[in-house]
Amino acid sequence: MDKKELRKMLRAEFGVFFFESGFCMYNKDTYLKINENILYNVTFEIGSIDFTCAIAMQPLYIKDHSSTTFLHLTFGNRLSRFRVAQREWWSFDEPLKGIGEIKELLSRNGLPWFDQYGTPEGIVEFISQGKAMEYGLWLYSFFLKQYLGFSLLYTGHIGEGIQALEDMLSEINEDAVEWLHEYKSQMTEMTGRIMNHPNDVKLVFDKIIRENKNVLKI
Repeated sequence: MDKKELRKMLRAEFGVFFFESGFCMYNKDTYLKINENILYNVTFEIGSIDFTCAIAMQPLYIKDHSSTTFLHLTFGNRLSRFRVAQREWWSFDEPLKGIGEIKELLSRNGLPWFDQYGTPEGIVEFISQGKAMEYGLWLYSFFLKQYLGFSLLYTGHIGEGIQALEDMLSEINEDAVEWLHEYKSQMTEMTGRIMNHPNDVKLVFDKIIRENKNVLKI
């Protein structure tokens, strides 16, 4: 079996499964669902002789730290590491076995995670209660503070959100790359605006969401 045949089989086996769960195909390897301006991402990784699957959440209300906004798996992990520890990849030689195990892991661990924590309030709860390690999300503190800070601001917790983002920005060192310094400048301007004009929060986030949707073409 080659990659083309495997992708055809994955579409056939997972099409109804994802449709019934509210997901749509984004590209040949990725399925997405949007809930409360959070992307739920299920991505198949196709190697030369084997394949695996990863899941992640990506809030559209977060201004990304990178110079280019892209679809990523930062707040997530491979299903083989998500609340479990087992084989990393499944062989092309036994595709149906791999597909069956992936469906089981999605049903048992992946989709319930989206359901329980896949809202701005849920992300705040997930990070605040220290659930990342329990679920196998090995995140740098920078990203935890980024997701927490933006989610707190988005849910109206201005003071706590600004503090979390200020803590995040303090991790950008003087010798960081230029675009990170630009990000720090943008975030400092944004938090200052929100602090001085709390009523502007919706305008700020509407702009971020609109820009992210435009770049990601969703």
